[in-house]
Amino acid sequence: LFVLFLMYTIFGASSDDVKIGIVDLPEEVTQLLKKEAAVITYPTNNDAKKAMLEQQIDASISIENETPQILIEGGNVSKNASAIQKIQRTLTALTLEKRHVQIQSLSKLVVQLQEQLSLVTGKTPEEVTIPKALPQKPSITFLYGDSELELFDQLAPALMGFFIFFFVFLISGVSFLKERSSGTLERTLATPLKRSSIVLGYFIGFFLFVIIQTILIQLFIVNILGVTQNGNYGLLLLVNLLTASVALALGLLLSSFSRSEFQLIQFIPLVIIPQIFFSGLFDLSDAPKWVAFINTIVPLTYAAEALQNVMTRGHSFVDIWPNLLVLSGFIIVFFLLNMRVLKKQRPV
Repeated sequence: LFVLFLMYTIFGASSDDVKIGIVDLPEEVTQLLKKEAAVITYPTNNDAKKAMLEQQIDASISIENETPQILIEGGNVSKNASAIQKIQRTLTALTLEKRHVQIQSLSKLVVQLQEQLSLVTGKTPEEVTIPKALPQKPSITFLYGDSELELFDQLAPALMGFFIFFFVFLISGVSFLKERSSGTLERTLATPLKRSSIVLGYFIGFFLFVIIQTILIQLFIVNILGVTQNGNYGLLLLVNLLTASVALALGLLLSSFSRSEFQLIQFIPLVIIPQIFFSGLFDLSDAPKWVAFINTIVPLTYAAEALQNVMTRGHSFVDIWPNLLVLSGFIIVFFLLNMRVLKKQRPV
């Protein structure tokens, strides 16, 4: 019920609103474009591009040699098609408006010429066909990627983060649950070992298998499926390993509240599945405030944003370090909570 309600809220809040930067456009074009999207004026193309790099606008348009020059940001799957559609609709409306004015002017001129010709020859001239004005085909370029970029290329970063998070959660949760059900954890807690050493030991032990799984998923998506990868391969792996570490720590924590695998699986609809809605696959700009709040406390939000910036936009460590810092914070919080739970389970 919670997942269905979340789907209803997010799908209902999805919006195709885009922000378009304009550079030295005629007033008539600006007014038509304002009917389609939010418009921001920039003095030069470099200023518009800088704003796009900072993700303040989704596209920009200028006119050079009577040809519309359109630049699409290309990093947001939910905005690209909408931006192109709105700009092309504006250009089409402008062309039709100009054509209507031209036809009216030509019609008046033709009528005048026909009247003069009729007075000279005394005959009714043949009907003259008025040529139609053809729209100037715009030049469309992408700041990130190109027009050949497939949908899966833009969805891959979010899907990669989700699958890594999901499967690592399952592996760590079920494995740690077996440690408890078999009595291994209880015997370990009876030893003089510190709780931090126990949690860290289990974390490192499971992490070795998590590394292998994470590398396999990244290799398959990037190298075998051939998904576009514009950033540093090692940095991408770092983001994935941090994502996997968060899932590992969360799996260890939630398994402490489960007595069987079935109870652990029940956490998936409540904790794991909702995170896919905050992985960048959906536009949440018009979502309610409580959805925006959940978005800030979900680990996959920061993981998906970092993965998208590295793979699609080619960002460096300097650009994504805040996301990595937040992911590291989640790991520390879950680690401390694990220690707190083990304190209650430790025999006196």
